Formats: sequence, C-alpha cells, structure tokens
Amino acid sequence: MRMRAALAAVALLGTGCSAAGAERPFTPADGPASSGATATDPSADPSAAATQGPLGAPQVLSKPGVENVEVAPGMSVSIEWPSGLDGAQQAMVKAFTDGYVGSWKAVVTEGKDTAYLSGVEDQAGRDAYTWVRGFVDRRESATGSAKVYAMRVASASGRGAEVDACVDESGVRVTEADSGRPIAAQPAWTRRPTSVYLQVAAVRKGDDGAWRVRTYLHASYPHERAKECRR
Repeated sequence: MRMRAALAAVALLGTGCSAAGAERPFTPADGPASSGATATDPSADPSAAATQGPLGAPQVLSKPGVENVEVAPGMSVSIEWPSGLDGAQQAMVKAFTDGYVGSWKAVVTEGKDTAYLSGVEDQAGRDAYTWVRGFVDRRESATGSAKVYAMRVASASGRGAEVDACVDESGVRVTEADSGRPIAAQPAWTRRPTSVYLQVAAVRKGDDGAWRVRTYLHASYPHERAKECRR
C-alpha cells in the first residue's frame, strides 16, 4: 500500500533498501532473515489457508490469476495472485493485500472505514493511519486503478515473514473529496517512474492465527529494487 508520504520516513531501511546505501538484511518479525529467495514457514499449519482473519472472518484466498477488487465506484485494485504458494504463504500474502485494499477503502470513505487497522500493528499501524489521515486532512480522495503484482514470500521464520510486492499507482488520480474532481497538481507518485515501486511488508502471525503487517518499507525508482518492478 503505498502510504507513500507516511512511508517516506521509514522506507529503504531493509532488504537492501538502505537510505544510507548500505546493504542490510531484512529481518522478519520474530525470526532471522532467510538466505533463500523463498522459504516456507516451518512452523506453519498447512491448513493456514482457512485461518481466521483479524476480524474473525475466514481468510478467503484467491486462485492464481488477476483479480480486480472494487474499492468504491470508480476506484479499484488489480491483484495478480502468484502461483506456487502453500497455504501458509498464501495467508501471509493475503495479509498484505488486505491491508493495501483496506487503506484505499479508508481513503475513499474519508477515514470512516477503519477495517484496515485490524490488519496492521506496531509501526505499520501508525504509518497506515498517518497516510489515510493525510488524505482526510487535505480533503482529498482517489479514483482510478492501482496494480499489485509479482508478490512473493521472500523469507519466513517461525511466526515472522517478509512479503515483497510490486505496486503500480500510475492509474490512480487524487481527487477533491467534496467534488470528485481530480486535483490540478497531481502528486509525483502518480507518474512514472515514481508510480512503480517495490513494497516490502514484515508480517507476523498472532496468537489468534491471523497474520498482520508490522512494518512497511519500500524502494522507489531509481533504486535497483524498484527497477525489478518495471514491465
């Protein structure tokens, strides 16, 4: 979820995305980073695909392919679900996509829809709230379509994991909340190459079996990690 403004202060601190340019491993919550490109949570229950979500509702996972999720009339998110993930990994990825879609729902409802907060905690919760609040305070909303693709579980250990995803927000337009008209000066993050970036989420499995995002990081162009997302 590009909470672009809120993430700026936190971004580029892990997974080789260091603001100082130093390569530092990303450490999933409650566990060390794995050296492999993709790892399966060794402690995860294979039935995790049916685990309870933050609101107590079963996690309904989509099959590989592209799904268009309507956020509100005129606003949607295109999600390219990856193949080859086991049940536990699917639940990790779903935690990220739920947070991304939920944050846009909060934006278009002028902060009234707060369901997104149930899927984030710690720093991610503070960042997500700040990002949504920025739209509300500026009396802004959004329309168009965002894309999420090339998702993968980069590492997993115990109850913690790292989910990487490419995001393209070039199809999003910021609007006036009252009139619905696009604002005259669209922010830089709606234009290429800045609109395409790599989002990293540290997720953690709670005692209730639900995966939640604890930390968001991102790499923006011209960072090499962001270039991986160009199509």
